[in-house]
Amino acid sequence: MKNNINIFEDDRFANFFPLTYMRPIFDLRCGILKLRQKISFIFSETDCNLILRTELEKLYENRFPQKNINRIQKGKNIFVNGSIIVDEKVKKLLFSIPNKTGLFNEKICIGFRTDFDSDEKISSEDISRITKNISRKEIDFPAFNYIWEIVDRNSKEIISDYNKIVKSKKNHLNNYENFYKINSENIFIGKDVSIEPNVVLDATKGSIFIDDKARLMSNCVIKGPVYIGKNSVVKVGAKIYSGTSLGKMSKVGGEIEETIFQGYSNKQHDGFLGHSYLGEFVNLGADTNNSNLKNNYKTIKSYFYPMKKFIDTNLQFFGMVIGDHSKSGINTTFNTGCVIGLGCNLYSADLFSGFIPSFSWGTAKKLYNYRSNKMLETAEIVKKRRNLTLNSIEKNLFINCFKNTKMLREIFNG
Repeated sequence: MKNNINIFEDDRFANFFPLTYMRPIFDLRCGILKLRQKISFIFSETDCNLILRTELEKLYENRFPQKNINRIQKGKNIFVNGSIIVDEKVKKLLFSIPNKTGLFNEKICIGFRTDFDSDEKISSEDISRITKNISRKEIDFPAFNYIWEIVDRNSKEIISDYNKIVKSKKNHLNNYENFYKINSENIFIGKDVSIEPNVVLDATKGSIFIDDKARLMSNCVIKGPVYIGKNSVVKVGAKIYSGTSLGKMSKVGGEIEETIFQGYSNKQHDGFLGHSYLGEFVNLGADTNNSNLKNNYKTIKSYFYPMKKFIDTNLQFFGMVIGDHSKSGINTTFNTGCVIGLGCNLYSADLFSGFIPSFSWGTAKKLYNYRSNKMLETAEIVKKRRNLTLNSIEKNLFINCFKNTKMLREIFNG
């Protein structure tokens, strides 16, 4: 009998706010692939079911109608934590451990096996109950706990993902002659890519993957490891450095390094963006800049939602995190470690620092509540520009987030 594979989100989803307000942990991007896609690749012999929070269930049922969402199938079941980068070693262990046994790294369940006598409806809220009654096997295997760990791991994962998936795809690199390529054996070009004259692709220090229908405009320079997602655009003269991943339909210009774009986000103009993570439908105005290194070269502190305080990242380089549908005006600047919530509209020549709660509107000196109806109007326009719609399920999630973050706005915005 085959094993049913279930990717689950555990109760640490708030560790990754604001990026996980609108998605489970396993839908965060790290490298070329999202975390769930990496797990699905390792367990490619079967379709993976998704176990997530109840509040996200309808959203994902609508998004993935062909998948089992929060539904467990009768028989042998393997559960894999969606916050890990699974490898063959863990896969082998999960297939070999007895029924009702789990792999744990201290308090974090890496994965477990258990049989079900019938099909069942569960959610991620049930995982702690199920794992409470199983045998434990301790292993030394890490799980992501913080957003900045994902950013710090991104370069390595671009190379790893490249090596995994490039073998099964046709490389169109030799179809182009009007650009410069260095270490071409580590460069992949997908279908229907547009490459204008004098583009430089330098894979000396890591792989470069240009996905289908991406557009590279004249004189842009890309130094791997880098991933340029489907239908994304790199503007004229852009400088894209190692560790950068652009999700689907993103547009970028200026200078970018060690930064993840979840997808559908824009930084089209000059300005620097480094060691950061942007959610979806983010737009950064012209000459938006962020700091990713303190002047005293000490490690950077950043806001951590579960503890409601700033904690040390233990990293010397860390830029900022921006939640979905947040915007910056022209000439906006952000300090090291800055965390911007969901649905913010920020504009200021003064430096934004620290933590900006979701649905904040205004300048670095004075922030106000961004009315949820106004934010939703803008979100509808933004999605329509990409031939997408803001459905009622998403609207309800935004409204719930607005209510749940009211106290944070009262504390930080006064």
